Amino acid sequence: MMLSTAQAEELFAGGVVASREQIDRVWASAGRILSPGLISSHYTATPYDPSALKVLQLTAYDPGSAVYRYHSAANTVPGVVSALVRYGHTNKHCDLRQWDTDIDSTTIQLLYETADVVHSHMDYWVLRNQLRRGTRDGLMQALTYHGSVDPGNMAGSVKVNDGGNDDRMDAICFGARPYHHRLGIKHWLPIPMPVDDYQQIAKEEAVKSKTFRVAHSPTMRRIKGTQEFLRACDYLKMHEGIDIEPVLIEGMEHGAALRLKASCDAVFDSFWLGMQGSGLEGGAMGKAVIAGDPKAQNDLVKLGIPVPWTVANDETQLKQVLAKLAKDRSFYAAEVERVHQYVRTYHDYPVVGAKYAAILTEAKRNGPPYRS
Repeated sequence: MMLSTAQAEELFAGGVVASREQIDRVWASAGRILSPGLISSHYTATPYDPSALKVLQLTAYDPGSAVYRYHSAANTVPGVVSALVRYGHTNKHCDLRQWDTDIDSTTIQLLYETADVVHSHMDYWVLRNQLRRGTRDGLMQALTYHGSVDPGNMAGSVKVNDGGNDDRMDAICFGARPYHHRLGIKHWLPIPMPVDDYQQIAKEEAVKSKTFRVAHSPTMRRIKGTQEFLRACDYLKMHEGIDIEPVLIEGMEHGAALRLKASCDAVFDSFWLGMQGSGLEGGAMGKAVIAGDPKAQNDLVKLGIPVPWTVANDETQLKQVLAKLAKDRSFYAAEVERVHQYVRTYHDYPVVGAKYAAILTEAKRNGPPYRS
């Protein structure tokens, strides 16, 4: 259904009268829906508990994004139940729907009015409008900023969280990466990765080949360094005789992208963004991950976390590390082990789910304001 902004605001402000049985039925159903793309029973939703902390996730992102994994990770934790509504938008219209099926407006109202937490995963425009609407008494708001390339939007979203001139805009502010704290984010809620599932995919898609295959997702090509990556691979092939193949992953649904990535030996993430979701997926699968961004590296060190990825901050360094990874198997194995242990330690579903639940439960216990 397509809704104008005014209609969307009216929807969230509407009232729904429902019995306890209806409320429990809706939340129990929502909590059984896990992220698309999970291939095994490693991660399953916990049985519904009527007394659980009820979290309504609002997102503008597509299936396969980190938001869907936050939703799934939350549902693996006893005492928490998460429902997810996709809130696609342009600057003029909003489309409220769930990833697997349409949700009627009455159900959305019921979820909104019975939630303990509304967690928004959106860009600045939607976040601002969502928080400015005002909320019913006792509703805790949380938001996660996923982007990392637009400091203006980041500054705006942090300002919203700090309340500005509107005391209704209390929220817990999460960053999706540990180096977001330099922009005012207080809580690092790592992007969840179903590590066991991704390792299983890697086993199924393993390719025995002498060619060293390197995956790369060329979204934002200038920022990520796509052209430099392609030039580096061409140089190593032509001038150093290294059998290397760049594998560009684009224009496909998330499940197919995961399987293509699983058939590669390494992942080049980006020069200027640190390790993003694509690199984390590679690390979970047991691939070497190459990334850059000296600021991100310094921030990790300040937090006492060794830089987990294979560092390449420019094209020259990229040529060097690609060559060493392709030729030196002991070096390759050590790099794979380091990044994989990092992902399992900080990003595996049970770890993130428990951290998420602890932060929200503590905030609920302390009461408003819920600012970090």
